[in-house]
Amino acid sequence: MPGSVPVMERASAAGDAGVKAAMSATGTALLPAGVIDPSVPIRDIQTKFGVLSELIRAGEVSNRDIVETVLNLLVAGEFDLESNFIIQDADGIGCLPTLLELCDVNVRAEIWSMLTAMLRKSVRNLQTATEVGLIQRLLLRIQSADDMIADLLVDMLGVLASYSITVQEVKLLFSLLQGDGGLWPRHAVKMLAVLNQMPQRHGPDAFFNFPGRTAAAIALPPIAKWPYQNGFTFNTWFRTDPLNNINVDKDKPYLYCFRTSKGIGYSAHFVGNCLIVTSLKSKGKGFQHCVKYDFQHRKWYMISIVHVYSRWRNSEIRCYVNGQLVSYGDMAWHVNTNDSYEKCFLGSSETADANRVFCGQLAAVYVFGEALNPAQIFAIHQLGPGYKSTFKFKSESDTHLAEHHKQVLYDGKLSGAMTLAYNAKATDAQLCLESSPKENASIFVHSPHALMLQDVKATVTYSIQRAVHSIGGIQVLFPLFAQLDYRGSNGSQVETGVW
Repeated sequence: MPGSVPVMERASAAGDAGVKAAMSATGTALLPAGVIDPSVPIRDIQTKFGVLSELIRAGEVSNRDIVETVLNLLVAGEFDLESNFIIQDADGIGCLPTLLELCDVNVRAEIWSMLTAMLRKSVRNLQTATEVGLIQRLLLRIQSADDMIADLLVDMLGVLASYSITVQEVKLLFSLLQGDGGLWPRHAVKMLAVLNQMPQRHGPDAFFNFPGRTAAAIALPPIAKWPYQNGFTFNTWFRTDPLNNINVDKDKPYLYCFRTSKGIGYSAHFVGNCLIVTSLKSKGKGFQHCVKYDFQHRKWYMISIVHVYSRWRNSEIRCYVNGQLVSYGDMAWHVNTNDSYEKCFLGSSETADANRVFCGQLAAVYVFGEALNPAQIFAIHQLGPGYKSTFKFKSESDTHLAEHHKQVLYDGKLSGAMTLAYNAKATDAQLCLESSPKENASIFVHSPHALMLQDVKATVTYSIQRAVHSIGGIQVLFPLFAQLDYRGSNGSQVETGVW
């Protein structure tokens, strides 16, 4: 709009000085143009969206200002799809559908498109949208949307549903697909595409989410003595999910750190796309091994770091990615100390500064008090990233396994060698419950349970398979087959798009 002032000057995160629209004691009132009310601070995001809604109704803002303001409010700063795309306040997404009803179709299309791109970019954004029930909000609006917006909403629903969908949301989706009088409901055929996308899940259903902020880590209790007599193995699935692409080459995020108060011990950290495994035998002296593997951001990998201890010859390190040996070499790694390991962290160094904290997701974490062999590691990989148990029962996993893999996994050796295990399902508030077999000797000084610090969260998602199983299994799809010869919602002809 000619002569309009950018909305961010009036309703941005920094707009506490007041805006053109002020919230009066009895409701919302517009002040005369050009008047700023400094007595009305704008702190919460609902108020900011409410102010923006009033400005839109009054015709005070251009379409470009609306788009920029909404995106900036979502990320609490200046939006950029490469450097600043993390949604900071879940309530902002909750306000978005109502606000967009006031906007023209081009504004709605651009904002929904950008939000979908943000969701694809980060698991954090997906989790934020899931927490506010965005799937349900979209489903309740899709039938009244025009064709272009409906296409965008279906695309977004596919992205969200492949991440996590609840039983209630599945029920709502199926209710919107039920035809009547030989006609498909409006946009129902488009929504069938969501069913195709739902099973396309990658990664575990439960994981620890690390925000990449100072001191955000999982702090383990002190370990009395490190289990090195038979070697040891660190194993987990991980996914790097950086906040932006600016500092990825400068940061050194730690996958784990097990050290004494004197700074000696074991750790692994990333430099660029490579992983550096370190064994410090004394202050500032030790050995490092570089795993020269091109770890890509936002992709799940299983990493197995095996330390092979030998009393009579050189000790070794072997590193496996996705069950395959990718790097190995001699490494005199044994740390000879009687001190307890008091600085033990997952996802951080002992300093826990912003450049050395992990940013991404970790599935179940295991430490075995033995150097696992290639057959054992390959078999563990066959279980997939969702595995989080103790290798005791052959029938515990739905994954189809070859008989020789079952023998390797469940012969009791893996279970008996487990000295440390944490997973996102075994938590109580911010407490991570150590879940190795009770009969195994504890390596900890006292209680083995760990603590999630700062904004580290245990995240649990729900697959379409689990949701459909909860409401009766595959037979809930059968009524849709009876609608194959239904006509489109306009009644013109048989809808062939479902075939």
